[in-house]
Amino acid sequence: MADDVPVRIFLEKLQKVQLLAENRFLFAPLRNKMDKIVNELKQILTFLEQETASSKTLMDQLLPDLYSAEYIIESILLKATRGRQKGVVNKITKMPLFVFAPWSQVQLSYKLKEIEKKIRAVSIKFGKVDMTVDPIPQAFGLVERHYDEMPDLLVGRGDTENEIVGRLMNDKEENLRVISLVSEESLGKTALAKKVYNRLDVRQHFQCRLWVHVPEDFAYNDLLLIIIAQLPIGTVKDVELMDTAQLTDMLFQFFMEVKFLMVLDNVPGVDICHKLLRPFADIANGSRVILTTRNADVASQADPWSYPVRLERLNEEDSWVLFLNKVKVGAPEDNLSDHLNSFRVKILTICRGSPPAIVLLGGLLSRLSEWSSVIDHLSHLCGEDDHSVPLPSILALSYRKLPFVLRPCFLYLALFPKMYEIPIRRLLHLWLAEGFVQTSTEATSEVPEDVAQIYLKELVCRNMIEMARKPDGSPKTCRLPCFLHDVFLYQSEDIRFLHVHHRNSDCQSPDSPNFVIRRLADQYFGIRSTSDSHTQKLYSYLLFETQKRNTPNKEIETLLKRIMYRRNVALLKVIDLESIYRPVLPDNLGKLQNLTYVGLRWTCLYSCPTSIGDLPCLETLDVKYTNITTLPSSIWKAKKLRHLYMNEVSIEKPSKEPSTHLQTLVGLQIGSRDPGEYGLTRLTSLRKLRLTCHSKALKRTIDCVSGLVKLQTLKLRSRDPFGQPLDIVLSNKLKVHQSLVSLSLFGVIEGDISNLPQNLKTLALSMSKLKEDQMQLLGQLPKLNILVFLARSYSGKKMEYCRGTFPELRVLKLWKLENLEAWGVEEGGLPKLKEMEIRDCEKLKNFEGSEHLGALKELVLTNMPKAFVEAVGEKSVKEKLVMNEWRVHEKVNERAASSSSIVCK
Repeated sequence: MADDVPVRIFLEKLQKVQLLAENRFLFAPLRNKMDKIVNELKQILTFLEQETASSKTLMDQLLPDLYSAEYIIESILLKATRGRQKGVVNKITKMPLFVFAPWSQVQLSYKLKEIEKKIRAVSIKFGKVDMTVDPIPQAFGLVERHYDEMPDLLVGRGDTENEIVGRLMNDKEENLRVISLVSEESLGKTALAKKVYNRLDVRQHFQCRLWVHVPEDFAYNDLLLIIIAQLPIGTVKDVELMDTAQLTDMLFQFFMEVKFLMVLDNVPGVDICHKLLRPFADIANGSRVILTTRNADVASQADPWSYPVRLERLNEEDSWVLFLNKVKVGAPEDNLSDHLNSFRVKILTICRGSPPAIVLLGGLLSRLSEWSSVIDHLSHLCGEDDHSVPLPSILALSYRKLPFVLRPCFLYLALFPKMYEIPIRRLLHLWLAEGFVQTSTEATSEVPEDVAQIYLKELVCRNMIEMARKPDGSPKTCRLPCFLHDVFLYQSEDIRFLHVHHRNSDCQSPDSPNFVIRRLADQYFGIRSTSDSHTQKLYSYLLFETQKRNTPNKEIETLLKRIMYRRNVALLKVIDLESIYRPVLPDNLGKLQNLTYVGLRWTCLYSCPTSIGDLPCLETLDVKYTNITTLPSSIWKAKKLRHLYMNEVSIEKPSKEPSTHLQTLVGLQIGSRDPGEYGLTRLTSLRKLRLTCHSKALKRTIDCVSGLVKLQTLKLRSRDPFGQPLDIVLSNKLKVHQSLVSLSLFGVIEGDISNLPQNLKTLALSMSKLKEDQMQLLGQLPKLNILVFLARSYSGKKMEYCRGTFPELRVLKLWKLENLEAWGVEEGGLPKLKEMEIRDCEKLKNFEGSEHLGALKELVLTNMPKAFVEAVGEKSVKEKLVMNEWRVHEKVNERAASSSSIVCK
């Protein structure tokens, strides 16, 4: 199914060498050989699309030589980058002297000859194959369609959903009850559990909610740690060192006092089910567990006093409603009723009530103009028993109909653990680092990051990935659905596109001497890459591990040194260690000259190697949420740097010539320095900027920012060296900024607040001390969607929203406003407000005008006085009210601390 991906990646790199060399710096025989192989590989792609036995045989024979040739090409491209970086050129040719060394050309010529021989051998063995069609589109064009209003619709499960909710909130039953959702097929168990889990009335009913995905190969203690990490009990020292008895005791102490809802998703067997439920079995406070499983024995034995819920396929009416919902994704303006109805019978027969089949087929057809061939093709695959098409056949067709450029991007998601919520920021940068995102050579203004966003939208519209969103509607995380992950992890490993180590996987390479790993993920159980072949020609390494906080991870250093000190060129592009506790990095990290992405977010590191700036290919460096306070000035030597994520970090020596490609600069601290010393005015490509500066440098900083015409997001903090807020004076230059849509300010706002950019959609204020009369000026921002008041951002005692103000506001958050006593809205005020949260506003007593909030869907009160909660509960918003208590539970922490001290003795 995925056999074409290695060919396409190799072909793209081969064409890069052709373009770079301009045909003048290659030996004539090699030049001719490259031209011939490019044409043959373009033709062979059509052959691979047929998925015959001969195509499989061809790929098995081609893969070793393809990967070997790809390695040589990568080495050539890296040498070209080094040459440009060092300025080592031939005065006559203007090309690096050593880029196309004779030995490299000989190696590449030999490999291309081997590839040609194997293509010819397969043609002779299986007969002449028609390879006359070039399947690669010239423009790689993807049509960007609207997907922001995708409805989250769970069709045909309404009665089942209501039954589950009723059993969850049955106050007559105080003992712990387990509600099992079971079906052997993929019929939407997780989707139904998630819908119930996020319902407003369910959130109102339970004080604490937890979601735990249960992989088959997880250790019991690791699952307990995942549960504890979701509890609002503060940080427990050395919790990873506790034994099973201490962990279960901690959980029991917490859940004795708190009514909770826990979802155990994808429980594989009876033993792990009983172990997970054991710490909670004696709880008698109305708590509940929802369990999803394919195993009927698990469902029947989880709770003898609670019957399981068995999911069945959808009936025809519900199937058609779901299909209509999914087929219109991305094109809500299209009126397809007549066109759809003509295919109704065949579509219902093909899917036969299977939600995954309906979703995939709907996503596929929504991107095609001609349906007949697809539906006829699937109709011929109907089984003899129920006449439906097997889900793998629909899945395979959905993949084959993906635009070619999307296939490696899609397969790459299998590197992440099943059900892992992948941050969109992280995924897009990884795609870019891997070179999967292709921009048109003709459209020089095309930005790779924008193209990556289009790729992501296309996959979402095809229903091949699931997405979670931020309050403003922008993408937050995504993941592969379980039934897709299982299939495509196998497919990706089969073609050696990637490899995953987990608890049950064998760390040793297969017997084949040609087995080489290109992209490797060690999942959750530490580094298992013991075999030297695992790092011989590694391009990407990702490590996933539970939060172990005891000792620094020295195995990382050993792994990287093994890669650096081998005879072959180190072509490692990606090192992603996000959330790994204190990985030890070698001082000479700069030797990894091909390194493009370095992900160190949430690693608790205290320093970064000085050699980080010696990486000529570095595009993304992420040290956000670490203990790093200073970066070496060498970082400015990385001229390809596009994304730099930090956290209140100063750079030892400012540079007036930073990378002009920089699009993201987050967490830079300049103090009272002139921002010009950092070359801020030169960063004309900047889209996202977060700065901390002294009020003395603020005016110059805002002047610089005003000239950054592509800037979309700005977070500006004005404070002294001790962290105390200083003044912010808004310049009228900021008001006319056209592209700035998201603004966050930390500091006391002085002067005219009407100087805020007029196109703002998101505004967050902290320590701003706004006065009551300034609220009306804020209300004049015509496009404001989200408004967040953080600690001390508002000094008034009253906050009123008048008619005609905040016409587009949808989300409002009021956090820790210590002077606020009264809040009110007039009729006609806040006409589109959907979500509101009030947190830790201890003096707030009056809440008036809630009956005017006609669009309100949810009002969240977090850590608010009991009297205020009760008063609001008597108003018209009662049915939309959610109450949270996120204060630390002292008894549980004391017990945990006691257990921890015992362990450490």
